[in-house]
Amino acid sequence: MVIAELFSTEVSENVLAALCLQPEKLIFLGSRSVMTDPRIAAVRAFFRGRKFSPQLTFLRVGDRDYAGAGAAIRDILAKYPDCRFEMTGGSDLLLAALGTAAAEKPLTMFEIDVRKQALTLLKGGSRDLKPGLFRPLRGITVGEYLRLWGGELAESSYTMAARLPDRLEKDVEDLWRVYIQAPQIWTKQCTILANLCARSRSGGLTVSAPTAEKCARSHIDRLLKAGLISGYGEKGSIVTLTFRDQHVKRTLTRAGDLLELQVFLAARGEPGFFTDAVMGAKIDWKGGEDRSGTMNEIDGLLMHGAVPVFVSCKLGGVPKEALYEVDTVAARFGGAYAARALVCSRLSGSESARKAIRQRARDMGILLIEGVDSLSRRELGRRLGQEALEGPNGRLSAV
Repeated sequence: MVIAELFSTEVSENVLAALCLQPEKLIFLGSRSVMTDPRIAAVRAFFRGRKFSPQLTFLRVGDRDYAGAGAAIRDILAKYPDCRFEMTGGSDLLLAALGTAAAEKPLTMFEIDVRKQALTLLKGGSRDLKPGLFRPLRGITVGEYLRLWGGELAESSYTMAARLPDRLEKDVEDLWRVYIQAPQIWTKQCTILANLCARSRSGGLTVSAPTAEKCARSHIDRLLKAGLISGYGEKGSIVTLTFRDQHVKRTLTRAGDLLELQVFLAARGEPGFFTDAVMGAKIDWKGGEDRSGTMNEIDGLLMHGAVPVFVSCKLGGVPKEALYEVDTVAARFGGAYAARALVCSRLSGSESARKAIRQRARDMGILLIEGVDSLSRRELGRRLGQEALEGPNGRLSAV
C-alpha cells in the first residue's frame, strides 16, 4: 500500500494513518513553510524508533505554487495509480489541487478524526464515517510525541513503561489516607520534615537533628499509626525518627509529590483511556543531546492514543498564575488536540477571586478538578479519562 499524506502542522496527523494502515511507502506532500527541515527530521526520527518503518518520501512545493502542487499529485498517481490520499492536514492550496485531481480521476481519499480515533473515507464527495475503524497498533508514547514537536523528555520521576517499586502503591495509599485527614496542614508538615532531613548528618532512613519547629503531634501520630515512620522521639530540640523506606521519605519531604503520584496511579488505573503517562517531566524545547536549550517542567503528561493531556498538580492554594503554567507548555507542545487539566485541593483568595479563576479556566479550555482530597483514585482517573479528553467533537473513545 502507498499513502500520500498532506503534511500538517499538527504532528499527530502526520503519523497516525501510517500506524493504522502500515503502508509500504509513505509520501508526504507539503508546502515549504510547513514541511520544514526540522519537522521532516522529527518524522524520520519517529519512525526510526518504531518496529514498523515505511519508506518515506518528502515532496515540497511552493506556498503559492498551485501548478506545482497539481504536477506533484499527477506524478504520484503516475507512479502509484492505487495511491490513497490522507487529507486531514495540508494547506488550502494543496487541498484545492487534490480536489482538482479528484475531479479528473476517481481517487481514494480519507481523513482522520484524531479525537474519536476514527477514519473517514471520502467517496465521490460523500462522507462515510466508520467509527472504530482507525486504531494505531499502539499509542504514541510521551517521548515520541515530544520528539515529533521537536522537543525531548529530559527527565521524569515516574513513567508508565517502567516497573514500579514494589511498595509504591501501598505507600501512596497510606500517605493519601494521612493527607486527607488534615489536608490543610500537609504542605507545612512536609516543609518541617524536609528541614529536619537537611540538618541531619545521616542521609539514610533514620534522621536526627535539632529543629526550631516540630511537626504537629496529630500529624506524627497519624504517620506512626500508618507505619510510615517509626522510632519517633524528642530530646529537647532534637527530633529523631525513621522513615519506612526511601520513597516515603521523599514524599513526606516534598509536598507536591503525593498528588503527582495519585494522578499517576489514577491514570494507570484507566488503561482504556491512557496509553502512556509520565510524571515530573522536564522537557527540553530543542531536543537532541544538547540540554542547554529552554527547559520547562510539567507535573504530568498523559497520552490517550495520540492526544496529550497536560496536568498541573497543586496540593496547596492555587493562584491564577497556575493556569498559565500548564497552558505555556501545552501551547508549545500540545497543538490543537491537547487537553489541559489542573488538579488541586482548593483555590486561593476570596470567593470572587475563586469564581474568576474558574471562569478563566473555562475560557482557556482547562479542566479544573477541585477538592481532590474528596475524590477516590478511581473517580480522579475517570474525570481525567473522560472530562479532560472530551473535546469539541464529543467524548473520545477508548483506545
